[in-house]
Amino acid sequence: MKVLVTGAAGFLGGHLIDMLRERGDEVRAMVRPVEDASYVRSLRDVEVVYGDLTDEESLKRAVQGVQRVYNVGAKTGPWGLEEVYRAINVQGLASLVNVSMEAGVERIVHASSITVYGHHLHDLVTEDHPFHAEDNPYSRTKIAGEKLLANLVKDRGAPVVIVRPGWIYGPRDNASFGKYVARVESGKFFLMGSGKNIVPVVYVRDVAQGMIKAGDAGNEVIGRAYTLAGEQRVTQAEYLNTIADALGVPHLKLQVPFSALYLAGRTAELVWQAAGRRNAAPPPFTTYGVTLQGGEQPFSIERAKRELGYTPEYDVERGVAEGVRWYLEAKKGKQGSSEREAVQA
Repeated sequence: MKVLVTGAAGFLGGHLIDMLRERGDEVRAMVRPVEDASYVRSLRDVEVVYGDLTDEESLKRAVQGVQRVYNVGAKTGPWGLEEVYRAINVQGLASLVNVSMEAGVERIVHASSITVYGHHLHDLVTEDHPFHAEDNPYSRTKIAGEKLLANLVKDRGAPVVIVRPGWIYGPRDNASFGKYVARVESGKFFLMGSGKNIVPVVYVRDVAQGMIKAGDAGNEVIGRAYTLAGEQRVTQAEYLNTIADALGVPHLKLQVPFSALYLAGRTAELVWQAAGRRNAAPPPFTTYGVTLQGGEQPFSIERAKRELGYTPEYDVERGVAEGVRWYLEAKKGKQGSSEREAVQA
């Protein structure tokens, strides 16, 4: 089967391509010209095309001749200009679905996010939980994108299935997991609150597995949404201390009150916004980041297990071990490179 992966240069996109190749699919990877796509380009059996969700002509070229589209491309993170998020996560999504339908694509699997449920959760959250937009453009546009897809399914019969991954971690994640490992390794990191809150961690290959199963399932799943999280109920302290164990460093002991950190994040956001820094680097604390680590976020994956056959294969110990092994190897590689440069100098 010939498939297209958008956002192919990203963390999830790269692992999804790995698993699609492993099962024998013919993969076309769409990357933006400005991205570092060295990993994808190193895969000789993957066709790399350049495109952008905001460039409809590039999308038309990308979808030609494929049976399935996995949309991983998105503007992520909680900080930036609203119009940029909307152009990619809503308008670009609409363009992708429209050109895919015109090209005869049989199934579109769209990666949304658990952010559509909101961040202040308590009871076990299922896919029937109402949308709740947090005060950031990522949350708002992910919800808007899902509403758009619901209308396209209803009005035009768009062959779309939505997955909502949790907090993805694993090898090759420099944007999030790598930074968390470095903080734990430093011995200066801390728990946000008591550390007893449930964090929705999920290993990257389990998310890729769920996306593939959403593509393979029968037409009864079209228009449905599925939360993809881990099987275990993992607390913040368990997750971070599992990283510590894999590194061979002491467990985190310092606890900083969640309410103080959340207030600090909100204050920083307001200060940055008042200073006109919406298009600059994000503040050191954001309410999104504080809640992701320190908030209670229990999710049910029963629908995905029942209707897609989704079965997470990585418990947190195995997943973290794989991720930390990558981190240490990458760190060793960087140190070796620096030493060679110093000798040459």
